[in-house]
Amino acid sequence: MSIMIDLPPTMAQEAREYATLRGTTLERMLLDCIKAEMERRRKESETATRLMDRWRAVVRKGRGRRTDPYVFNRADAYPEGEFA
Repeated sequence: MSIMIDLPPTMAQEAREYATLRGTTLERMLLDCIKAEMERRRKESETATRLMDRWRAVVRKGRGRRTDPYVFNRADAYPEGEFA
C-alpha cells in the first residue's frame, strides 16, 4: 500500500537528514513511530479491560448490599442548629 504525505520542502529535507543521522530511512522511521503508537494504544486498551473486569468482580461480590443495619439520623448529618 502506498501512502503520500505532503510536507513542506524544508520539513521534508530536515526529516530526511534526521533519519540519515539515526541510520535509517524516513519510511522506516515513520513505520516504527506508527507501530509504537499502535502498541501503546493496544496496551492501554488491555489495561482498561483488566480494570473493568476487576471492577465487575468487586461489584458482583459485594452486590451493593450493606451487611449492617443502617438508619439515617439527620442530627448526625448536620451540625447542631443548622437545618434543624
